[in-house]
This record gives sequence, C-alpha cells and structure tokens, in this order.
Amino acid sequence: MTPQLNPRAVDKLERIRDGREPYPPMWETVPVSLLDYEPGCIRMTTRADARHVNALGTVHGGFAATVLDTALGLTVFISIDGEARHTTVDLAVKIVRPIPLETDLVAETRLVHVSRSVGVSQGVLRDTAGVVYAHGTTTCHIKR
Repeated sequence: MTPQLNPRAVDKLERIRDGREPYPPMWETVPVSLLDYEPGCIRMTTRADARHVNALGTVHGGFAATVLDTALGLTVFISIDGEARHTTVDLAVKIVRPIPLETDLVAETRLVHVSRSVGVSQGVLRDTAGVVYAHGTTTCHIKR
C-alpha cells in the first residue's frame, strides 16, 4: 500500500520552502534544505562547514545523525494522518566514511512501515556522485 501525503505536513513543508514560515532553528544549526518529497519519501540537501568540526578536526558524528533524524522524522510526518503527532523513540545511524567539509550531500529517506502507533523509516546520506557516507533508521511513536 502506497502511503498518502499528510496535508498538514505538506502545508508546513511548503510554507517553509517558499519562505512564508521561517526555517526551524535546528535547520540552520545543522543546515538542511528540502529538495523534494513524495508519499513515503523525503530528499534534503546539506553541507557541513567549520561549525560542525569536532576536537579532532573532523565533522562531528552528530552532524550526520541530525541530518538523518530530520529527514527520517519528516518521512514519518508526511505519512501519518493530519491530526497525529510523532516523536523519535529510536534513532540508529551508521557512519561508513568521514563526512566531508564543504561538500553538497543529499539525505534520501523512505518509509518502511507505519501503523496506528509506530512509524519506521530508513535512509542514506550521500554525495552527488552517489558515495554513501552514512545510513540510518528511525522508529517514531505516533500519538493520535
């Protein structure tokens, strides 16, 4: 069964994308921008910069985790009915190579499962050439 788009989620994302509503502050701290969406799928862009470097001089793992958490959660949000709310209860991220600085990356996620009380999505973070840097899954509690 193909998931339906949540009209409330679509309205929210469109308002952010076209500037009628400000970006959520976290989207500025760890910069993400909505590329596109369709039922059960989200695509967002990001780019790590000097603000995201850890004490070792590499991009902090929390950068990839935050980007994926954002996209994975939105995948569930666009897939639940308009009155429902969701929250992440489990997030698993595997970083398979160091996240590069100043490189355009795309987070692409898809819905795995949605029921009355649980939503699960999975996704990858890759560069424009298709090289995968991280992948992850989320489980969200859905409250109706």
